[in-house]
Amino acid sequence: MMLIRLVRALRERDDERGVALAAVIGLGAVLMIVLSLVVATATSGATKASNDDDYNKAMAAAYAGLSDYQGRLAADNSYVNYGVRTAFSSTSTYSLDSTNKAFGTALGGTWAPVVGSTDQFFRYEVDNSDYANTGKVRLRVTGKADTATRTLVVDLRGDGFVNYLYFTNYESQDPSLTGETVTGGSARCTSAHRNDSNWNQTTSCNAVQFASGDTLDGPVRTNDVITACGATFNSTVQDTGAAGFFYTSKETAISSACKTSTKFNGGPITTAGTLPMPSTNANMKQEARTDIPDKVAKPGCVYTGPTSITFLAGGKMRVVSPWTKKTQLTGATNGTITGGSTNDALCGSVSALGGSGAVIPTLPANLVYVQTVPSVSGDPNYWAANTTPSGTVNGTVTAGAPVYCQQNVKSGSGSNATTTSDYGNGLGYPKNNEFTGSLGDSGYYGCRNGDVFVSGSFGGHMTLAAENFVYVTGSIVYQNGRSSDDMLGIVGQKAVSIYNPISCSSGTSSACSTSNGSSANLAATTNIEVDAAIASNLGTFNVQNGAFGANLGTLTIYGSIAQQFRGSVRTSYSGGSSWSTGYAKAYSYDRRLKTSAPPKFLQPVSTTYGVTTETESATAYRADGTPTGK
Repeated sequence: MMLIRLVRALRERDDERGVALAAVIGLGAVLMIVLSLVVATATSGATKASNDDDYNKAMAAAYAGLSDYQGRLAADNSYVNYGVRTAFSSTSTYSLDSTNKAFGTALGGTWAPVVGSTDQFFRYEVDNSDYANTGKVRLRVTGKADTATRTLVVDLRGDGFVNYLYFTNYESQDPSLTGETVTGGSARCTSAHRNDSNWNQTTSCNAVQFASGDTLDGPVRTNDVITACGATFNSTVQDTGAAGFFYTSKETAISSACKTSTKFNGGPITTAGTLPMPSTNANMKQEARTDIPDKVAKPGCVYTGPTSITFLAGGKMRVVSPWTKKTQLTGATNGTITGGSTNDALCGSVSALGGSGAVIPTLPANLVYVQTVPSVSGDPNYWAANTTPSGTVNGTVTAGAPVYCQQNVKSGSGSNATTTSDYGNGLGYPKNNEFTGSLGDSGYYGCRNGDVFVSGSFGGHMTLAAENFVYVTGSIVYQNGRSSDDMLGIVGQKAVSIYNPISCSSGTSSACSTSNGSSANLAATTNIEVDAAIASNLGTFNVQNGAFGANLGTLTIYGSIAQQFRGSVRTSYSGGSSWSTGYAKAYSYDRRLKTSAPPKFLQPVSTTYGVTTETESATAYRADGTPTGK
């Protein structure tokens, strides 16, 4: 309408018709330009809205990929070993899961669809190169929506045993070690969680109480229900019972005095699910295999039979392991060991191991595993049943020589010669006059057991695991200090025990009397400190003969403790007089374990993986699947 009016006005001036025509044409051009700009603006706005939508949906697809991977890890902890090699994951080791479309890496490669969406997809890359050392997995996830792609990089870490100063499956002790019986009877008590339907006040093993004087300066978690009276918890406490509830003794009635005197300075008890212990640590032995580089990129060392390890200055250790023949292994796909080799530089020579000991650096970011002498003849560390490193069982050795299993010890000469029968594990255990009960080879110091005896000043980053017992024969401290990079893991399948040999002057051949003065400590193990992450998947952390002998002062732990059963470290007696045996607890959490872990440390059977760090990175893939090279 505006254009028509302008034309009419110009026509009224006939003398300027030429000028009017030019003006009309010019004005029309201007209006066309304005109109085209309006149309273009509207169109670009619609395009931008569409692009913004795809951009946001691409990031949502990346988060869907993160959730997918977390779910796979929760269902199968070993899924950390699956992936594909890219520039992002070039230092990792993998098995291939050809069924997972998210492992696509190239032009035309696969993308996994987001559940419930028809236009969103994701793919991811896994960097597990630091998993063995820290328990951390790095994941790069790229989400796609139409032509838009966005990439997210996250660090994931499982809810592992080292996340807690004190973790237990059962709050009772291991009856196979304690011999605990049912109330009022002679039958062995049974292990049960206190909130399980099969728990019984008469037949179930009694819970160990967190007592007055116990201070736990770090997070505590149990698959059972806490029992406490007068203890102090300075951090979070989680169990499987009702929130805020705890027992005060083996009785179901709750003591108001105990309830009042127990301090939860990190907040009241919260309810958590179970964190399952593995049924064996045998998979740790596989870390010494040299024939599966896709799974074990850096093999550690295996030692056989009773082994002594003393940590020395300068990040070194002395290893004595007389039964060891091969220090690294090969085997079948099912894990059966069929061959082996020696690695003198890493593990020590067999001749030194069988003599005064091999002095070697602690294994850098690696694992030492001590196994029981194999009974299968095809194993490279096999020994026939009647043979020992010094001859045969029931053979004769000279006085002063190591005694293996049951042997005759000859001393003197001529008419003064005497021969006595003696039992030993080849490393000087048991001590003279030490009380070991009546179990013999099935009890302490089995002469072929995968036991390790350890102490000293530790420097390095290593895990030490044993198929049977770990005996801590003296303090283990970080030689470069608690704020250094030193980090040690200790795993004893049946127990990690503070060494406490005793003599017994009263009792029976199988049980020493607990009366005051009936037993005496045979080793100078007062005021012990252990700096380490400690675990026992089938047994316990305890003090050997903790109910006998004298007061040994304070047991200081800096690290973490995870165990199948609670272990006793102190027993208090009252009667005509009062006395205590064992140690008072001084346990502190090594807070570095929140973000790191000893190498190749014991992991739960199943767990959830949480995000510790998260950032958006340069896009890794274009929508057609080609890598961007970033």
